[in-house]
Amino acid sequence: MLHLKDLSVYQIAGNRVLDGDSVYDTPLLGNTRGVWEFVYTPFSALLFVPLAGLTGDPYTWLGGFGNFAMAAGSVFAALSMLGYRRDARLAVSSVAVAGLLMWCEPIRQTMAFGQINIALLLLVSVDMALPDSSRLKGALTGIAAGIKLTPAFFVLYLLATRRYRAAGTAAGAFVATVALGFAAMPEDSLTFWSGAFADPARVGVPENTSNESLRGLLARAIGVDGLHQALWLLGALALTALCLYLARRLSLTGHELHAVALCGITSTAVSPFSWVHHWVWVAPLLIALVETAVRGRDIAAALLALVAAVIVSGGVLPELGVTANTVLDYGAHGDIDPLYRNAYLWLTIAVFAAGYLHLRRRTRGTQALDPKSAPREAIPSGSETGPRLSAAAESSARE
Repeated sequence: MLHLKDLSVYQIAGNRVLDGDSVYDTPLLGNTRGVWEFVYTPFSALLFVPLAGLTGDPYTWLGGFGNFAMAAGSVFAALSMLGYRRDARLAVSSVAVAGLLMWCEPIRQTMAFGQINIALLLLVSVDMALPDSSRLKGALTGIAAGIKLTPAFFVLYLLATRRYRAAGTAAGAFVATVALGFAAMPEDSLTFWSGAFADPARVGVPENTSNESLRGLLARAIGVDGLHQALWLLGALALTALCLYLARRLSLTGHELHAVALCGITSTAVSPFSWVHHWVWVAPLLIALVETAVRGRDIAAALLALVAAVIVSGGVLPELGVTANTVLDYGAHGDIDPLYRNAYLWLTIAVFAAGYLHLRRRTRGTQALDPKSAPREAIPSGSETGPRLSAAAESSARE
């Protein structure tokens, strides 16, 4: 039974910390390398210590209701990045939207497994929603990176958007988590930071059909020998560079949530191993696309939102009595299989293309209105700006 299985593994890690046993020497469950091994930082193991004494209903409530509450909190942060007033009505709306986002397979799987992905989504989303003037901006991102390294991608985003103080705060918070880990678990910290964090064998073989990352795509397409590693690194660098370019321009035009969501899905795409439940960043992506489609009357955004909804709908059809896990299962064979197996990556590429075309269209519109303003980033105007005006102005001030 997989219900809250990962939460149970976290609990074992917490128990090992209390008992003074290593969390890295052997798998937390079983004896197979790459299966149920602890892949997070020593700092995260310290955070799992309170789980050691939980049993019965409180344990189940934490795994289920706790994750849903954090999902609602991340929705609240996402909507606030769109400029909506942070009040009780937004809180109620966030709960409703979080309920709708149960459609997303990554959100639903994270809740079923008791995974940590929604917690990381919440930390980074709340951090990115803070005003640039806040001295705390960056701290939650640094803590998230101190739990699992992937959120460190957002430090690059802060640097790309010239929010240097926030990037420094994030780096400082991350260093603090490392220091806490060394203070409490010196031997495990030495094991992790001396190479265990980069050991692919701890997670599983990259060609695993459930590895929805660029490395997984390449491993399944050309194998793990020869150029596989070099191509993955080059591809990851290219995707990162393109993402940061697009995210910076989106941020400067007042589309902060769109930029953050883009960074989130890119960080998952370039990660060495990404299970489907790691793709929780599709939730704020869907919010951003729907907002653009409805308030901006953007047909392209509406179509992309529909495509994204289909891709992330795994597990919905069985609830309706259909045998297929998703509509994409009907093409999961023959020549169509590479499209199905790498659907989240193709969605990422589609979002890149849509972001580029959107920015290009805005630039052309600015040139038509005022040719002298062409070199500068366009600030949203009219109905498209709405409550995002202050965010756009603040972002523009960073240019």
